[in-house]
Amino acid sequence: MAGTWRAHNQKRAAKPVKPATVNRELDVLKSILSKAVEWGKLLESPARMVKRLRVDNRRTRILSDDEQRRLLAVCPKKLRALVMLALITGGRIGELLALRWDQTNDGFLTFLETKNGKVRRIPIGPSIAAVLAALPKVHPWVFTNARTEKPFKSVRQVFGRACERAGIDAREVTLHTLRHTALSRMIARGFDDYTVMEISGHSSTRMLGRYTHPTEERKVGALETFRSSMDTKWPQSPSERKPNTGEASEIADLLKDFGGRQEARTPDLRVANASGR
Repeated sequence: MAGTWRAHNQKRAAKPVKPATVNRELDVLKSILSKAVEWGKLLESPARMVKRLRVDNRRTRILSDDEQRRLLAVCPKKLRALVMLALITGGRIGELLALRWDQTNDGFLTFLETKNGKVRRIPIGPSIAAVLAALPKVHPWVFTNARTEKPFKSVRQVFGRACERAGIDAREVTLHTLRHTALSRMIARGFDDYTVMEISGHSSTRMLGRYTHPTEERKVGALETFRSSMDTKWPQSPSERKPNTGEASEIADLLKDFGGRQEARTPDLRVANASGR
């Protein structure tokens, strides 16, 4: 934690300030002071040597198939549609809440209010189309608060209550878990990084590392790629591999056949070395 803060007239306990929040404020302050130096108001920025806090915000929690079924079963109708779209598209909740019906035309979902400011379009497949068809087109926004006739600003509390009803720890599972689950499943099922990047809006493959959770089977399959380079008859992927009790003996035979310096010497030379000549 980097400290706590309490809003004006806030009666609840002070909220913790996360390192990422401190870093963003520090970046703004550094930018202001750098401009002051550029304009000749300061000789040197006093924040020049101040380091940013270390941030480790990787969230590895994803929903299991059973948790997903339980969660969807207890969600109110609109929240269920929102959760389903998040699990299908991997979109951020803020992007989905800001989505308007006129951004669902021409066979694409068009996200205008994105984290990096870049417009992102993803094709509307059968699953997305089914979710959209179940929602009323009364207001401009796909997810509209009927009381205010404006888009929902937050669904965090109602989502937390749904998690509790589903028997899921709301401290472990957040709205962002839905995005993490969707993208992790895409990668786990073999879709290439660049396809997932086009869907998620990430600008580099490095950012996708947090969504990769290889299973033990896939790790074993990766370690067995050596065998495929030695014999084209050997299976090429984990799904093609079948139990074979002779695999270990094959490797042992290879080691025996490909002997080192001692085995490569001629019998006569070995006898001569043994006799000391």
